[in-house]
Amino acid sequence: MKLAVIGLGIGKVHAQVINQLPELQLVGVCDLRQDVAEEVAAQHQTQAFTDWRAMVDAAKPEAVCLCTNPKTHLPIGLALAELGIHVLCEKPMGPTVQQCLDLADGCERAGVVLMVGQKKRFTPAFQFLKERLGGEFGRPLSLNYRYHLGQVPRDWFWQEDDGGGPILENSVHTFDALRYLIGEIRTIRGLGGNLLNPDRAPQVDVALGLLEFENGCIGAVELGTASEWCVADEEFFIACEKAVVRSRGGFDRPAEILYVDRAAQAPQTYEVDYSAEQGARDFIAEITHFVDCIRTGRTPLITGRDAARSIACCLAMKRAVREGRTVEVAEEWGRAD
Repeated sequence: MKLAVIGLGIGKVHAQVINQLPELQLVGVCDLRQDVAEEVAAQHQTQAFTDWRAMVDAAKPEAVCLCTNPKTHLPIGLALAELGIHVLCEKPMGPTVQQCLDLADGCERAGVVLMVGQKKRFTPAFQFLKERLGGEFGRPLSLNYRYHLGQVPRDWFWQEDDGGGPILENSVHTFDALRYLIGEIRTIRGLGGNLLNPDRAPQVDVALGLLEFENGCIGAVELGTASEWCVADEEFFIACEKAVVRSRGGFDRPAEILYVDRAAQAPQTYEVDYSAEQGARDFIAEITHFVDCIRTGRTPLITGRDAARSIACCLAMKRAVREGRTVEVAEEWGRAD
């Protein structure tokens, strides 16, 4: 299958993965920066472009990894869909719920596969948890998820109508993972604000949230840019009826799960290798799944409408911080209806 990549930030990893999967052909890469496009193209023996339409016309990809800024996902994604090209859209899907729903609807009308790159759903550690939460581990009762990234000096990242700051651009991973593992979030209470990046005010850069899930589970999240990249990591703790579970790892690399059966009182571990050639393993699983959905007609693990619900959670978190109140996630979803 012929694939191409638009946007060579995280798109560089997409290009690398496509090029190493023998059943796929990387037919082109595109970036507004010509030097970047040419460098990546040279690395993977493919064509370089600075205009995505020119790339589509010349390379004729069957599917595209759309890795541009969030506010461009809707116009480019719709245009690709109208051309019959399947779309793997990087997170966050868009800066508003409505834009996400519009892209999902457009791809559905065009009959193309749309999948959103919430790669945490494909991590072995979270797949391990997914198989056991509610079953072997029992019902989740409470949780704490710490997910702090380092500083990001990119203007688009902080703009409200684009990246939406760290509580949207990165924390969408947190909310999507929690929705996938635990269930839908009903309400969010928040504290925080613009604490470390005054030049980016009033964008929220650090937030603490208290979550109430529809299934009765409660949780706390620590989000934003409070860390630095040299020490950035993540930790996820879950108290269940039958077990206590802790996931730890480098940022976006949950590598170890420690779990204790409440009856047996014998700690056990599950570990994931992210060293060397295993470093891109989550992207490999994600892109392989996307291609499989195109070939078989299966529904992607993360659809456009599903991804839009994670965006609603991010926006509810920011609103809870800014307005100092408990926010129903349905409020943000309702703004798009």
